[in-house]
Amino acid sequence: MEKLRGEISRMVDGTPIPEQKLQETVQDALIKARNKEKKPFYFPKQRVIATIASIFVLAFGLLLLSNDLELASGENPNTTSIMYQQSDDGLKRMVTEGRSQRIDQEVVDQGIKVRLEEGYMDNHQLAISYEVHPEKENEILFNEWFIDFELLVDGKSHPSLFQISQRDVLDTGGVIHFNQVKDIEPNAEISLHINKVNDVEGDWFFQFHLDKEMEFLVSSDFEAKQDALGNSMMIGNVELSPSTLKLIAYTKLKVEEPESGYTDFNYRVIGMGKEGHMYLLDNYSSGGNTPKVGKVNRFNDVLEIPRGVNVYSYQIIPYITTFQGEEFIHEHYISFKRNEHHVPFAEGEIVGSHSEFKVESIKHKEDATIITYTTDQTIPVFPYIVNKEKDEYINAVSFQYDGDNKVIVTYPKVDIDKDTHFMLDDATYQVFPELETRIDLK
Repeated sequence: MEKLRGEISRMVDGTPIPEQKLQETVQDALIKARNKEKKPFYFPKQRVIATIASIFVLAFGLLLLSNDLELASGENPNTTSIMYQQSDDGLKRMVTEGRSQRIDQEVVDQGIKVRLEEGYMDNHQLAISYEVHPEKENEILFNEWFIDFELLVDGKSHPSLFQISQRDVLDTGGVIHFNQVKDIEPNAEISLHINKVNDVEGDWFFQFHLDKEMEFLVSSDFEAKQDALGNSMMIGNVELSPSTLKLIAYTKLKVEEPESGYTDFNYRVIGMGKEGHMYLLDNYSSGGNTPKVGKVNRFNDVLEIPRGVNVYSYQIIPYITTFQGEEFIHEHYISFKRNEHHVPFAEGEIVGSHSEFKVESIKHKEDATIITYTTDQTIPVFPYIVNKEKDEYINAVSFQYDGDNKVIVTYPKVDIDKDTHFMLDDATYQVFPELETRIDLK
């Protein structure tokens, strides 16, 4: 499922790293991620965004906050690698746990050098990170690179994508993903044959071995949920590998008519940890058209959820969001810019104009910022911590309920100054509590 970055969500990728790396990497990672991803909320009105991805699966430093992670991070995880920098939170965790493997092969042909950096393989995906460079500086420069290739397993062509395109490869490198890999044996010889880079035909051939992560849990035994109004949700086949949770959701909803604004259908995915700790994983917006008011809407969606946190129980929550804002013409279609509610970063403030959060306390730990809110919000959507001068939009990574209407929310540790404030979208929610479904896989 396509991950739409930038114009859709204010997100910062995070993953736990060892303590000695924490302080020197957290600010740089947050700023780099926000430079690529922070944009005003613009999206076409005629079609619903296919996926909203990567809402802080795990924060830097969360390794020290919870025993639920059960990570086995190596002493020197390569958080500067292409695979770490260009992948989702599931692959980031594989890198920090030392479960990705070095390839380090390069081939020069037709004046172009292609280098494979590292790889990872489980029963959900095979991922290979790569670089492309002209042999002579400034000899061949393109804004977007098209690469034709063939994946070979034990010398035989493997069914997969045969072309990728990626912008900014010279600056960032890229990652090729192959998803039809369940039948690849653990001891298979893997080859990647690139035969064309943009319009340049050549012969870039690589052969290597990757140890395959074999954990693979499959289940389809989930009860269909239905409420008194006829709304329903059923979770179909569920597959879990070390890097990804994949499931099918069949949902039928009748949408209430909002007073105004843009309406969007969402799934919130929560990782269930020990002792009431809950981790904010991906938030998905269903593909297709905007839900039709007053009519039954059917959504059949495949969700691929990066496992940035090592848990085996998940809560799937369906809900409808109505954003307040302003329509405008953006290029060749009608777009919508969401309204935002901003308040100072201080105790006693009330964030939000519909689903209010009262800031009861703010605590700064060495590796996290812990905020206690009082709220009647039934959907786990929490305020952002924002500093526009530093280009930071920081989302919550986990939460825990603490009695009636109180919730303790963990954010990554950030430096707080006079420009730091809370921000929340101006939105209302239609919830379906009887449809919430829990998945237990271990």
